[in-house]
Amino acid sequence: MANIKAQQRDRLIMELGILIQPFVELAGSQIPAPTGSYRIASAKVYAGDGEWRQSAKSLCNFANDIFLQSEFQKISHVNEVFLRGMLGHINVANQTNELDRLQSNCKLELDSLKDEFYKYLSDIPIDWEPEIFEANTPFTSYLKIRESISLVSNRIYYFDRYLKLEFFETFLKSVDRTKEIKLVTTAGKGDFGIKGVLAVSEMVRNEFQNYQLIEVSHKDIHDRNLIVDDSIFTLGPGIDRAGMCLTNFGPSDNSSKAFSGFDDIIKNGKIIHKS
Repeated sequence: MANIKAQQRDRLIMELGILIQPFVELAGSQIPAPTGSYRIASAKVYAGDGEWRQSAKSLCNFANDIFLQSEFQKISHVNEVFLRGMLGHINVANQTNELDRLQSNCKLELDSLKDEFYKYLSDIPIDWEPEIFEANTPFTSYLKIRESISLVSNRIYYFDRYLKLEFFETFLKSVDRTKEIKLVTTAGKGDFGIKGVLAVSEMVRNEFQNYQLIEVSHKDIHDRNLIVDDSIFTLGPGIDRAGMCLTNFGPSDNSSKAFSGFDDIIKNGKIIHKS
């Protein structure tokens, strides 16, 4: 199956989110919870950790004789390290009854867990393959495009003559606000291009730390292209139309020349919005 490792990686991220949800709820509670609630949350994570590690093992298994042991060890131990740290904070809170500090430490431990997890996850090689999405498969197409975005480390650049609001709603919602975002489109009209997304872009630039909306000439871009970190992907119709009809999606030329070409398009464009 094409891009199976990307699918396994995306599933592992989702499963981790579900696994640590009890702590996420405690960290976000308006009233700091008692230590007993944290102990119950720990028990829930312990209970599901073994099954989650099996998903991590599948991701690290590339063949009968090819298993990324070192990478698996790092990924599979993130919950254990997190719970060990939380146990120390819980025991201190038991003695001091400083529940505000316990909640604050829980937030810090969650941030550390996520940072370590994504750092280790980025070591797993993902060999993208070109795909053709069948007509009338918009949800399947969305999931597969999201796989290319879900583990962004630094930047997302999207080039589309006919940029629409769907890109913001569907793909930027879950992206870390510290990542670099550049959206390159034409002046447009109605519901696409600069005119079509201007109001939403105004709000987005106040939320993302490193965001740009860039206007270029209609002749400067034709195909839709998506850059995620050091990978270039190309697709036929825009992201908002992927899977509505037969759609090409897959890796493109990742040479320095290709990146220079996209950099030139950006340099020659006009910045409309900037964080």
